[in-house]
Amino acid sequence: MGRFGGGVRGSVPSHWARRGSAYADRVTATLTVGPANLAVRELRLASAGLLGVAALWPALPVHPPLACPLRATTGIPCPLCGMTRAVVAAVHGDVVASVAYNPAGIVAVLLAVALLLVPRLRRVAISSRLVVVVGALLWAWNVTLNPTF
Repeated sequence: MGRFGGGVRGSVPSHWARRGSAYADRVTATLTVGPANLAVRELRLASAGLLGVAALWPALPVHPPLACPLRATTGIPCPLCGMTRAVVAAVHGDVVASVAYNPAGIVAVLLAVALLLVPRLRRVAISSRLVVVVGALLWAWNVTLNPTF
């Protein structure tokens, strides 16, 4: 929340931040997933980091041991299992391997590129229901169809 309320980050009076106001459209830069809000600037920094690390990943002399806690404990892959390999493969142009590891890897790379290339982006809204449905579909993929597990 901003200092004056209205759900806009920064210090703007709440009457400027009302939905539909021209000023609110220019200053509202948040990603809304349920109750959480992230500024688009933070998302752009995260996107640049994601793409940069994925591009450099094969050149790293040692890869950190990134084990999925759910899979390590229960043997069942989570919806995001394989995302590191999928994003690295997508960034390096291996679409088939990326989809085999996790279909959301390509989506993550495309969203990261879009966040970096669309300068006028002010607000990104994602429905909580969409997150749940996509999570369920990814989990079904990893448990039943994923050829890498």
